[in-house]
Amino acid sequence: MNFREGTRRLALLLGIVGAILGGFASYVELQPVMRQRADHQRFEQLANSPVVQQARKSCFDKSSESEHGPWEKYQTPQKNLPPLPTGATIVPPYCYMPNDDPDAFYYTPSELNSGGTKTIHFENREIASIETTDGQTLYPTAAPGVWPCFLIAIFPVLGFFVPWGAIRAIGWVGTGFSQPTT
Repeated sequence: MNFREGTRRLALLLGIVGAILGGFASYVELQPVMRQRADHQRFEQLANSPVVQQARKSCFDKSSESEHGPWEKYQTPQKNLPPLPTGATIVPPYCYMPNDDPDAFYYTPSELNSGGTKTIHFENREIASIETTDGQTLYPTAAPGVWPCFLIAIFPVLGFFVPWGAIRAIGWVGTGFSQPTT
């Protein structure tokens, strides 16, 4: 029996199995990182759009003159409006403050210039959420950090070297006990 060759083969076999399990762990870790990255990019794309810039200007810059005149900042959307005459519509954009939160503002852009944005919710002059026309609500999401990306890359490597090194160390110690001393 060749103990050294058997230990080497066992270490390689368990190292390969560990690398496969490390690859699976990388895949499991990759899914939420990719989702977080996509959410971050989608929110940042909408947050930097001209619609949001117009919303900031409408809601917070009181010195600017709006396209509908100075009375626009006093307009609020109303739920129970009387029936409108045929062909008449209420034209957003609206910037209004809810009654229950004095630090919050909601901005509803016009249909023509919305760019997929239905409502922008500001809290303390920062974007709290953006509701899109397809029903999604996007919240500020941080970009994934370097550490999760590093773990994704290192899991298969660790999966190989941890069992390989452990078996090699156990074999090295075992040969010290099994070989006769001269």
